[in-house]
Amino acid sequence: MELAGAIAELARSVARDFRHIDATSARVVLVEAGPRVLSTFHPKLSERARRDLEELGVEVRTGGRVTEIAPGVARIGEERIAAGTMIWAAGVQASPAARWLGVEAGRGGHVPVGPDLTVPGHPEIYAIGDTAAHVPDGAERPLPGVAPVAKQMGAHVGRRIARAARGKPEGGPFRFRGRGAMATIGRNRAIAQMGRLRVRGFPGWMLWGLAHVYFLIGFRNRLAVLMNWTWAYATWQRGVRLITGAQI
Repeated sequence: MELAGAIAELARSVARDFRHIDATSARVVLVEAGPRVLSTFHPKLSERARRDLEELGVEVRTGGRVTEIAPGVARIGEERIAAGTMIWAAGVQASPAARWLGVEAGRGGHVPVGPDLTVPGHPEIYAIGDTAAHVPDGAERPLPGVAPVAKQMGAHVGRRIARAARGKPEGGPFRFRGRGAMATIGRNRAIAQMGRLRVRGFPGWMLWGLAHVYFLIGFRNRLAVLMNWTWAYATWQRGVRLITGAQI
């Protein structure tokens, strides 16, 4: 979804660099099989994200699956959409660990796990990160397949292994401690939620940018990224460009 907003903005700005390109002819279609975009966010934030995308010129199609992709065309049910460029972002395919272990894999090849992240029937084997099936949290909602979840899974398993090596009880089930979630849609457009706090629009976009700069490693990297972003925001120019043409 974030990529769809970036492509739509690029289609608008490219005319300043390439005068022979008709940016108004660009058509960006986002297909989401679920009932709404960014389903892990609060419904009001999800709806705001949809409106922001539509304001950028993105056609948002929810509740429909892509059933076929062929050269120059994509099919959504019985509808055919002509497309010169198609970007597939339909989740993560797990490693073949389920086949190695001889267990029945879940959707996407994920290994089923128990509340403590062990493989059922194999208490000596843990599966974490993208290899593990989604673990329900306290609200019985599947945890998103993002880095914070995988990092906390790794820390949980590390503590259990360390306790077992010392002959101590291995501890309780895995509990994810979420610190919030953010998603950027485009320039001055983003959503963020941290507990009951929900931010959208320009404040959400600023919060998203500050969070990304803060988590960079090293002051020099933070300063360089902040300066590049400030320059790009003020001038509408991108720092990296690739111009290709016919070879003579």
